[in-house]
Amino acid sequence: MSPLCVLFIGLVLVVGMIVFLRMNAFLALLAGALVVSFLAGGVPDNENLWVAKVTRVTEAMGTMAGKIGVLIVMGALIGHCLTASGAADKIVRSVLGLFGPKRMTEALLSGGFLLAIPVFYDASFYLLLPLAKSVYRMEGKHYIRYLLAIGFGCTLAHTLVPPTPGPLMVAGEMGISIGMMMLLGAMVGLGTLPFALLIARWIDSYLPHPEIVDRDQLRETETVSAPASMPLWVALLPILLPVLLISSASICNVLTQNHTLVWTDSTRFFEKLILLAGNAEVALSLGALLAAWTLKQARHLTLRELETHLTAGISTAGMIILITSAGGAFGAMLRVCGVGEQIKTFVASGGSFSGIGILLVAFGVAAMIKTAQGSSTTAMITTAGIFSAMALSAETLGFHPGYLAVVTGVGSCVTGWMNDSGFCIFSQMSGIRETDALKTWTVGLALMGLAGLCVTMVLSQCLPLV
Repeated sequence: MSPLCVLFIGLVLVVGMIVFLRMNAFLALLAGALVVSFLAGGVPDNENLWVAKVTRVTEAMGTMAGKIGVLIVMGALIGHCLTASGAADKIVRSVLGLFGPKRMTEALLSGGFLLAIPVFYDASFYLLLPLAKSVYRMEGKHYIRYLLAIGFGCTLAHTLVPPTPGPLMVAGEMGISIGMMMLLGAMVGLGTLPFALLIARWIDSYLPHPEIVDRDQLRETETVSAPASMPLWVALLPILLPVLLISSASICNVLTQNHTLVWTDSTRFFEKLILLAGNAEVALSLGALLAAWTLKQARHLTLRELETHLTAGISTAGMIILITSAGGAFGAMLRVCGVGEQIKTFVASGGSFSGIGILLVAFGVAAMIKTAQGSSTTAMITTAGIFSAMALSAETLGFHPGYLAVVTGVGSCVTGWMNDSGFCIFSQMSGIRETDALKTWTVGLALMGLAGLCVTMVLSQCLPLV
């Protein structure tokens, strides 16, 4: 069977099972991987054909789980501990204090982006929502603007910057280093934030007074406040330390490869130490230890109480690991069936259909899958599986392949509607009608995704990093 036919069957199966059968994304991706594996060849003649086709799916799942399992668990621990200790609240309120009351929209947007890097989208939205509600009760206006600012900031970090699961898995699937994914994701995210601010203001201007379904929704949502004695640097350290360590290792690697930095026998120990500490698993583990220590000190917990919190944080990572592992297996089976070579041949025959054209196609595929089944992470996983099979290099694209990884993130922002948990959180937690959420959140995400695409294309040409 033609590899492109196998790709089509796999996509229809995965999307159809999620959208129409309401099946869990893990089961849908696993079924898709198995079907693609059975339709593809590549099994040695001396093996049991059917058993081997099942085994290679489970082996691919194990490989992906090994790549991202520790990272996701440690990221979940950091987020849970920051929330439970009040450090997240400290960070948010410090950002608000930095911008001042007149720049509440900018503060909520920046706070959402910063907070959602270690804390998942829904938890970040819950943390910031009480601030938006408080300001709205005092001012009586701009409620939609504040809600969109929070949602846009959280969404950009959630889809672009590791250690959130989507970008983390895409980086592993496409062979992009975690440090480079952090750098490019942060660059595109920060470049898109000004457009997100303009979009939030514009949408608020044509729907200034949304209908509130339940006025009780404007009550304060429970949140954990930071102890008065907690310095800001203590709250930020579990986030900043992994970023600094991973970035230092990436810089060290680049300088060493370019012979700008030459190590001698007496300094080789420091090179090994920098690379060890900058390993993504080690760096995030150190961040998780710091976050756990901050929680214990801030809440004066016993070791038993701390263990309860850590268990709760770890439990949130289990389903995410399963989904990303199944998505990795789906992508691996697409590579086995030869879809990458087929697409590469098509791209090469198109002449000018390269570089920017591939970014546009990847954006469109991610947006289509997100619109169909609602999950940004699943959209990123599926798109990465397709394009990683092409093994596109910087020479082929004309810029670093990391931009291709990033564009799947901005594509997965489009479009959030009723099948998206983020849409439900935005609508239900804020107390506005679903029709108003469609006019604001859905339209806003589509525009922000397009803005992110433009930022990515401009950066890929101005800063190709080849």
